[in-house]
Amino acid sequence: MFKIGKLFHLTHVVSDLDAVDRWYDEIFAVTRFYHGYAKAAGRDASLIAIGDVIMEPMTPARVENLRNQSVKRFHDRFGEHFHSIAFYVDDVPAISTHLAKHNLRMWDVTGRTVTPPNEKFAVWTHPKETPAQVEFAIIERNTIDPRLQPAWSNEFWRERHPLGIERASHITIVARDLENAKKFYIGILGGKLIHEHDTASRKRSAFVSIGEDTIVELAQPTASSSPEARDLEKNGEGVHALTFKTRNLARAAEFLKAKGLRPEADGASAILIGREQAFGMVIGFTERPIPGDPRDR
Repeated sequence: MFKIGKLFHLTHVVSDLDAVDRWYDEIFAVTRFYHGYAKAAGRDASLIAIGDVIMEPMTPARVENLRNQSVKRFHDRFGEHFHSIAFYVDDVPAISTHLAKHNLRMWDVTGRTVTPPNEKFAVWTHPKETPAQVEFAIIERNTIDPRLQPAWSNEFWRERHPLGIERASHITIVARDLENAKKFYIGILGGKLIHEHDTASRKRSAFVSIGEDTIVELAQPTASSSPEARDLEKNGEGVHALTFKTRNLARAAEFLKAKGLRPEADGASAILIGREQAFGMVIGFTERPIPGDPRDR
């Protein structure tokens, strides 16, 4: 049997990786631990840490005879947008076999179809078959992930950076059918439902704890004018937003304004910056706890 561990990263497809890297540096003072070209994946990317959250901004590689065009096809269709969510897992053959039993197809990093249990490194689901594309990857023995090193701490972002980031509060995934999304994240992946909430004239939400440290908000829009509904209509089911838990929302808002951004209220005790300000992403900040959050125990 497999075990899902930490959130590995959120992947963010962009048009200009250098510009996005500068933005992440300016707003979040990130720790960048990778920047390079991966021929097999057909992309240029960075891996950056914001406290205990890892982001992977990536862009289609600008090379001749690009063999793997999956990132290019995504960018051609959706532009700048969240791409996928990745988890560490202790046994890739086991989880790929489990997913195949539920008639879910998988691909490897080169875009080739995976036949379980042959792939040992990482597999990706198909975004039309699961609510959001999901990657499951093994932790390499000599990992460069800074969070897995003995001296790692998120103290800088929590205590000294103006955004006061404690952790990721939750990742919002838009879905057409909330019950179907729950079947995947709870029934197939073994997540635990911790809270459900209806936001009037906007969305129905189910908050699910996955793996060691991740909460996903499965959100079914209930009004066509909501931002979740517009994203779903334009881009289909997938990652809609990342919300950080902050120690001081007012201070975070003032810092964002000082950087030329325009944070908007998002209900009580929360703000967000929209995709036009964040290279296709929606980024939120909140002081609200999630009822039943196991990380608060």
